[in-house]
Amino acid sequence: MKIKNKILATVMSAALLVLSGQAAAQKNSLSRIEALEQVKVSPVQALNIAQKQVKGKATEVHLKNPYGNPAYEVEVRDGQQEHSVFVDAVNGKVLGSKTKHKMKLAGSPAVSLERAIQIAHGKVVGQVLEADLDYKAGRALYEVEVLSGDRVPYKVIVDAENGSVINSYVDYD
Repeated sequence: MKIKNKILATVMSAALLVLSGQAAAQKNSLSRIEALEQVKVSPVQALNIAQKQVKGKATEVHLKNPYGNPAYEVEVRDGQQEHSVFVDAVNGKVLGSKTKHKMKLAGSPAVSLERAIQIAHGKVVGQVLEADLDYKAGRALYEVEVLSGDRVPYKVIVDAENGSVINSYVDYD
């Protein structure tokens, strides 16, 4: 009888942990949606603000801290330096910047990050969450993540040399 009670207590404790974890996850999802609704600065505006702070060319933009005060982290390359500039996504103020590391540039693509975001936004209407310049098989590509109006995450791949959309797909990763 004691073993049965211990097993029952263990199973009930595990179920309670699972249910509390699900409640926390649901709360975090709601918090993320609420944080996204606070965003008033577009990724393109954040790029422009960051490029005024650090003279150079923006190569990445990420919406960070979606569970609190949303901010963009914008990567700007200036010669052999890569800088991270943090821009408040609500009011557009520069929160700070730092030099991450020296790097070798693989060349400057013909299409700017700003233009790639506009192209992706033309393909999938919604909120741009992230955009990166990447090199795959010697080819420069922008990977742009967009949250559509119906809250479906998409990834749009834009050719950094000619601006064509290479691929667009739902991306739950």
